[in-house]
Amino acid sequence: MVKRTRAQAITDDLAFPVRIKVAVPSNGLGVASQRIAAWLTSELGSGHFAWHAAQGIGTAAMAFYFRSANDAQRFVSEFPELELADGTRSQAYVGPNPRQPRSTSKSRHDP
Repeated sequence: MVKRTRAQAITDDLAFPVRIKVAVPSNGLGVASQRIAAWLTSELGSGHFAWHAAQGIGTAAMAFYFRSANDAQRFVSEFPELELADGTRSQAYVGPNPRQPRSTSKSRHDP
């Protein structure tokens, strides 16, 4: 019997606890991808991150995987020009709970 290896993107999705998914513009990430690769390597180091093409609702996306929420936050802070691939904003998104506009007033559930 032939043992099939799992795609690296699937392995990384299972292994890394934190994922940030960003929208990829129609013209690609351009030189930002070089800056991102350099930052990930120099700031986090090999084995502490991964990235792969991903699917978004209505957009191409890239998924960046991290070992900690702190590393993910540092990444988001370093690259504020990246837009999260938030598919819940799409008209095509249908979820178990309808999306409601955020209230500016605090509810009893807010800290």
